[in-house]
Amino acid sequence: MKILNIIWIVLLLTLVSPSYGQKTKGKSKKQLQSEITSLQKEISTANQLLKKTTKDKEMTLNEVNILDKKIKQREKLITAYNDQIAVLDEEINAGQSNIKALNSDLSKLQKEYAKMIVFANKNRSHYDRLSFIFASKDFNQAFSRLRYIREFTDARKKKMEQIVSTERQISSAVEASQQAREEQTALLKDEKAQQDALKKEKEQLNGQVAKLKKKEGSIQQDIKNKQQQAKKLQKAIDDIIAEEIRKANEEAERKRREEAAKNKGKTTAPTPKEKGMALTPAEKTLSANFVNNKGKLPWPVERGVISSSYGKHTSVVSDKVTVTNNGIDIATTENAQARAVFDGEVSSVTKLTGANTVVILRHGEYFTVYSNLENVTVKRGDKVKTKQNLGTVHTNKTEGKTELHFELLKEQNRQNPANWLSK
Repeated sequence: MKILNIIWIVLLLTLVSPSYGQKTKGKSKKQLQSEITSLQKEISTANQLLKKTTKDKEMTLNEVNILDKKIKQREKLITAYNDQIAVLDEEINAGQSNIKALNSDLSKLQKEYAKMIVFANKNRSHYDRLSFIFASKDFNQAFSRLRYIREFTDARKKKMEQIVSTERQISSAVEASQQAREEQTALLKDEKAQQDALKKEKEQLNGQVAKLKKKEGSIQQDIKNKQQQAKKLQKAIDDIIAEEIRKANEEAERKRREEAAKNKGKTTAPTPKEKGMALTPAEKTLSANFVNNKGKLPWPVERGVISSSYGKHTSVVSDKVTVTNNGIDIATTENAQARAVFDGEVSSVTKLTGANTVVILRHGEYFTVYSNLENVTVKRGDKVKTKQNLGTVHTNKTEGKTELHFELLKEQNRQNPANWLSK
């Protein structure tokens, strides 16, 4: 019976195998790497948009805005680097714990295997095995003992396989830990370089802002003029969209009357009037698809940097001036093409003082506005597809800037375009 007990203990040990897992809080390495790559591209684009400015040359207000945005993106990039370093730190610590646990398991497995070898050596003779089987009380016990011997042999084989597998896991864990350390070292080096670049950019920004502050009066007047132009643009957009809503509701009312005339004398329920803008079934589908793509819409230019964000914010140069932006301004490269962010129809192509040509697209109950264009390639009533070119973004030669003003509205309610565009 002692032999049977030993065999059963050995067999039970073969069924026990450790499992390890690690949880990563927050963003994964893959998500952080994607974020780092995206921020690096944005900073690269900002560098291309900024002229090679020496210490003696004064930046324009537009260049100062781009530099300010680049600094903010650099700060986000440093945060992403630190998060990535923290994730790798967790990975290294978890890896060390895993290696320690695996080494402990390996030691146990080796001791258990040694006991099995000792047991096998003591009972290795053919005679001992036969005696063990023939000493059985009956056939059933003999059959059971024969099965135990076979299972013991299999158990020893499995134990050896476990040892080999654990040794491989240790080797793999050590390699992964070493790789994580190398990644962390490289990231720490990159993070240091980003910190140095950030310090220089902040010094450059402070110097340029100090120069522009000497012309604060003229800058305030320039901002005031641009705000007045923005109000004119807002009124023009509101009027165009209001006319679109009026026409849509008028057409819906005409169809209701025709339907009522056809059903004269019949007891049918009246068609209820829609709240807001009346939509056809196709327009409802288009609106729903537009909403489903929130946060995934392509940018209205292929490359660019948001030089002015949505809503109210103070000027980089003067905190006495509050700028209100009904959309976002995107600084881009010369000759850049504005493109539709979604399928739709051209509602208007209008020229406005200070805004050059403005194209408004309708996507069901949603509207997108593309301002400061030239050489426009679409006209009112045209059907457009996602990423279709609408015209060239105008370049101001005096200020040396190419900037698209982009707005997004649900009927006449303005939205923050940054929440709708792809990150």
